Order: sequence, then C-alpha cells, then structure tokens
Amino acid sequence: MRRFVISIMLLLCSLGAAAEQYVDDGPFRVHYAAVNTTALTPEVARQFGVARTRNEILLVLNAQQRIDGRYVPVPATASGTATTLLGHVQTLELRAVREAEVHYVVASFQTLDGEFMTIDAQVLPQGANAPLQVRFRQQFYRD
Repeated sequence: MRRFVISIMLLLCSLGAAAEQYVDDGPFRVHYAAVNTTALTPEVARQFGVARTRNEILLVLNAQQRIDGRYVPVPATASGTATTLLGHVQTLELRAVREAEVHYVVASFQTLDGEFMTIDAQVLPQGANAPLQVRFRQQFYRD
C-alpha cells in the first residue's frame, strides 16, 4: 500500500513539471493531474481500475483542507466533463478511491493523439459549503 501511495504522489509531482497544479478556495485545496494511462505501472492502473491504453487518460483529483497550518487529505465528491476543441463532450464518471489516509477522485476518458482537451470539474470536499471549480486545458499525446 505504501508503495502505491508513493507511486501516485511521484506521478502527481512529475505531471506539474516545474509547478504544482491546484486550486485554492478558503481552507480547501484541490490538486489535479491528467496523464496517459500508459504512463502508469500495471499495479497503479489496477488500483485505479483503468486500462493502460494509448488513448485513455486518467484524471486524478485530491482534495485537502488546511488544518493547523498544513493541508490534510479529505474525502470529496465531484462531477465534470472533458471537452475537445470541436465541442465533443465526455461526461466524466468520477469515483472515489482511498489508499491509506489519502483520498482521490478519479475518472478516465478517451482522447486522440495531439488532442487538446478542456477539463471542467466541480469538486466538493467534505466540510466545504460549495464546490471548488477545477478547469484546465491540456494537450495529450500517445506514447
């Protein structure tokens, strides 16, 4: 289990290149990342319930709450979409995944090689009064 958590955290850190990807609202923060599933190890893909294919992308959301000056993971629910530049919309089937004390909300979606996708997600951390809006655009390439 510990190895799985470390693998996911390394994956999330590597996706942001030089900067972390997150949104803040009051005491809540949502980290987000989207990666081609071929970048996952077979073990991590199984844990998240996704196939390792060239056209499948895994979206990972991690909600946190600031308590006593540090951020701690909290459960969350979410809804969202992935939209191409041409307007093709995929509704994301976001589901909760828990590993030890870390809570994730994940979904997978399909993309073409070189395609730009706009990801919109509304994430409601436990204890929050309103969802946090996560919106980003990313270009995806097949490995």
